[in-house]
Amino acid sequence: MVKRTLIAALFMTAGCQSISEFAPATDTEHPDAGTPDTDTLACLGTQLLNICVTPAALSEVTISESTTIDTDNPQMCTTTGRYCVIAATTLTVNATLRATGAKPLVLLASDAIIVNELIDVGSHRVPGEFIGAGADPGACPAGTQPGTSGGAAGGSFAGAGGDGGAGGGGAAGGLPASAATPIAEFRGGCPGQGGSGAGQGAGGHGGGAVYLIAGNRIDITGPGINAVGEGGAGGAVIANNPSGGGGGGSGGMIGLDAPTITCTGLILASGGGGGQGSGTINTGAAGSDPTGIGAAVGGSGGSQLGGTGGNGSSGAAGGSGATGSIALSVGAGGGGGGGGAGIVKAPATANLGAQLSPLATP
Repeated sequence: MVKRTLIAALFMTAGCQSISEFAPATDTEHPDAGTPDTDTLACLGTQLLNICVTPAALSEVTISESTTIDTDNPQMCTTTGRYCVIAATTLTVNATLRATGAKPLVLLASDAIIVNELIDVGSHRVPGEFIGAGADPGACPAGTQPGTSGGAAGGSFAGAGGDGGAGGGGAAGGLPASAATPIAEFRGGCPGQGGSGAGQGAGGHGGGAVYLIAGNRIDITGPGINAVGEGGAGGAVIANNPSGGGGGGSGGMIGLDAPTITCTGLILASGGGGGQGSGTINTGAAGSDPTGIGAAVGGSGGSQLGGTGGNGSSGAAGGSGATGSIALSVGAGGGGGGGGAGIVKAPATANLGAQLSPLATP
């Protein structure tokens, strides 16, 4: 059994001198390791990442109690550079493993990664706000901000966020940044905009990023892997002035890289729903967080006069979040747009099943 308090000591058995990161191939990093000795290192990863380890320095790791990793805490990672890397011979996840912090999470095994419980780097508004590891990177463009009482645009990543709905006074809603094409770096998803007005609905955080790399196989059962974007908050009424709803966060990134990959659980990197604009009296409802391959629903019902939020991206097609609704009454706030799709990267030979949003790309 690996308890949270023992994780640092266990992971550090690999030593900071045993791991080097190459990410991507044209951008080589050697965090805390100097120049790697290629005679003693084994390099794993064939996609965006190539991680080099000293196999003799690794040991078997089993997560058997619910654990939250702070990727900014070097004591919780085998090594830290641009990413928090956790390395093992075989890594088994038998209890919920969550990760937060500015750095994306890399799980590496020279042999196998076996996931029997949830790996969660998603950003969630419910049951309590949680920001996934690597979410909201500084490279995220802002798009065009909404006008007075306008709804905010959703965050964009592999798919574009939805437009924000216009405010009841006619001011335009926010417009999202373009989708990132092609995606050439390992990072999390982008946040939705905040709505216009003193009581603006906050944008949802983008989904985080996790990459699983194994020398032989990756097996995923149980709940699966979550890198979803957070739903946008509803607009509030401040001094009788309504506000637009927040845009949903985009989905993040899930990477899977091994010769054999099987999955019977959920693989989710969908965008969150947009928040509802406030009415002239009532606060708007927040957009929902994705929980399955169906679309996260935009906020509605909390305000009779504010625009409803757009749904987040979902399903095989991934793509864009839906546009928030125009406010239904003069002076009310527009609805926030839904968050765009994140990305799932896996070899074409991977057997990922049907519970996948969006579809994987090589």
